Amino acid sequence: MSEEIPNTSAAEDLSPEQPSLVEANVDLDAAQGVSRRRALTLGGVGLGVVAAAGLGSWAFIRSDKKDTAAAGGLTVTKSWAGRELAVTAPSGVCDAPLIVAYEQGFFRRAGLNVVLRKTGTDEDVTAAVGSGKYVATNGIFFNFLGPIYNGTPVKLSGGLHHGCLDLYVRDDGSVPTIASLRGKRIGVSNLQGSATNFFSLDLLDAGINSSPAAKQVEWVVIEQDLLPEALQEKKVDAIATAGGYLPIIQGVKAGWARELSNNRNLSRNASYPCCAVALNEEFVSQDPVTAAKLVNAWAQGSRWAGANLQQTARIESEKHYIPDTPANILPVLQTLTFDPSPRNLQQDLEPGIQKFIHTGFLPADTNAQALADKVFVNLGLNF
Repeated sequence: MSEEIPNTSAAEDLSPEQPSLVEANVDLDAAQGVSRRRALTLGGVGLGVVAAAGLGSWAFIRSDKKDTAAAGGLTVTKSWAGRELAVTAPSGVCDAPLIVAYEQGFFRRAGLNVVLRKTGTDEDVTAAVGSGKYVATNGIFFNFLGPIYNGTPVKLSGGLHHGCLDLYVRDDGSVPTIASLRGKRIGVSNLQGSATNFFSLDLLDAGINSSPAAKQVEWVVIEQDLLPEALQEKKVDAIATAGGYLPIIQGVKAGWARELSNNRNLSRNASYPCCAVALNEEFVSQDPVTAAKLVNAWAQGSRWAGANLQQTARIESEKHYIPDTPANILPVLQTLTFDPSPRNLQQDLEPGIQKFIHTGFLPADTNAQALADKVFVNLGLNF
């Protein structure tokens, strides 16, 4: 069951009188410890997705109803202004843009009544957003491609940051390059999770077919908090994580582990944002103006977080979003690049989809441009 978080959003004051809002959630891509993201799976895309009809471009609904209004080229057919907007509650350090937008009052000042709701442990969040249970969530855009391809009514608008994903190996020379992973075992917390999806692109670049059926690498599903131990004990040759856990970061500092790739600066695929805003299609089609305000306030939260890392770490800790100290949260925040941009996300979609098709996570005959048009909704946010 989802749990509603009261909208007690405050601005800059972090006084002790302010109530704690949400405890850290159990993550589908993570279990315990501090992570950049604890719920990045968001439904996954699976293997061998069945083809679906209707991949044409999507446009805003227009009508002659009396409540129709136009603003900035966007047509409102049914206003959501003043309505409660349920957004999936933050669940990891990399949710800083959402946390800041809520706590620093960016949503409130945009006139939005945002309510944060915790998702269920095994909930298919993409489907829940499509059904209208939530109006919005966020996650790596690759995770939404399969469900949207198959007809889940969700749209993307606006990347939020880079840096959530990491690929680690032991620092013993056993895996010097991505290409060296051929025939090796890679530990992941979810076969359909964000880390699996993203690093399949790195494997593709190295000439390795990441599909389990190809047997060129072996994906080993392990609970996220046990991944560092599995790597250290040589149960796997590498681990792909969806969120910077302190045990593995500490392993790097101790010298037994090293980062082989990430989506910040070590991968040629690092230009793809790891978190984007996903919106319920009915919401965005009926009231793109309110949807644009939501995405814009979320982006403001990302910029503020990037410019105020120490304060953001305090907020995440003191408001009990992350069950750890600011000192432990800050190093994880410092690995993220807060650069929100709907424009860049739109530009990345078609080439990203075209490449992702070759990993086997989408059917080989997928029309990349048609799917990109179906996935993205332009809300007139030109940044």
